[in-house]
This record gives sequence, structure tokens and C-alpha cells, in this order.
Amino acid sequence: MYAVIIVEVSMKGLNVMRKFWVFAVLLMFVFAFSGCGGGSLDPETSHSEPSVPNDLPDTYDTQKVLAGSWRAIDSEYEFSTDSYFGFRLNSALLVFDSVDIKGTVAQAKVSSRQEWFTAYTSSDLTVDLGVQNIGLDFDSRTGTMIHQGKDRWRCNVDGDSKILMNITVSSDTVIKVNYQGVTGVLYDNTVAEYDFTLNFRKETYTR
Repeated sequence: MYAVIIVEVSMKGLNVMRKFWVFAVLLMFVFAFSGCGGGSLDPETSHSEPSVPNDLPDTYDTQKVLAGSWRAIDSEYEFSTDSYFGFRLNSALLVFDSVDIKGTVAQAKVSSRQEWFTAYTSSDLTVDLGVQNIGLDFDSRTGTMIHQGKDRWRCNVDGDSKILMNITVSSDTVIKVNYQGVTGVLYDNTVAEYDFTLNFRKETYTR
């Protein structure tokens, strides 16, 4: 008598468990299909970089702000390269003249003066190379500018060095400039490829 009751209870338990697993499998299918539907919307909601050039509005009157003389405000800024060179900033000056912006493109006359305390270090020696301009001394070269995004412009400086400056206008009196390029020969027939960023403040003149 007791044995029969135990078997009947066990069979009922198996039926309940079978129904539970069927229900769980159905739930898994529902979630799977829901996930596929959500995934199809991802490309529409993802944030991609804007195309270059683009017409995102600048915060400032860039044409008016850029025109003038800018002095680096980074005290003793340092950077090094993979080709054994180390640099410490002595001074940097940047001048924009005749800035002319037409929509997403612009041109300006750009002048630059930079001085860097430079050293060459290898496994067996360190050589002090004194003050170098690393190819960033030039006068009134044409800078061709393309709008990268809100308050950001890419400026290619014409000339043999093809200097690239990524300019961000931070305020009416402060800009950030990322420099990318290659120096001339600095030591032992070796050049340095650079990628560094300086902050500049606009110089004001009082009579």
C-alpha cells in the first residue's frame, strides 16, 4: 500500500517537472527572439564619429579668435620619442594672420617659433644636443584648415615638412594644439617622429 502511494507521488512529481522544463524552454525562446529584435536597433542608436569635414557649429567665432599671437603656457613640458630622443620645452609661439573661414574649410598665414632642450640617449651614452627647433620654426606659411568637429580644426601647414596641427579652441583666449610630424636629422643621421600637445594663451597688448 505504501509502495503504490510512493510511486504515484513520484509520477506526479515527474509530470510537474516535465511541465516546468517545457515552460522554461518556451521562456528561453521568447528571450532569444526579443534579443534579436533589440540587436537590430543597435546600429541606429550607436554613437559614431562625425564625418570630416562637418558643419557642427563652433562655440566661438573661430576666425576672430584665432587671429593673433599665441604663447605656450605649459611650463617645462616634456615628451620623448621611440628613436631615443627626449625634449623639454623652452618656449613656443604661434601666430595666425589673415584667417579666412568659408563653411567647413579655412586658410590662414601661420608662423611658428619653438625651442626645445634636446637629448639623445642610447644604451651606452647620453648626448646633450642643446636647444633645437625640431622643424617648427617657420614664417607666414599657408595653413589649410578643415573642420573636424565642434571647436576643432585640422591644419596642414604647407612646406617640405608637411606639419599637421590639430587645433581645439577652448575659450576666447586659450587653444590646445596637437602637433604631428617628423624632425630633420638631429643626431647620428637620425630623425624623430613627434606627436605632442601644447596649450597656448592669446597674447594681449596694452599701450
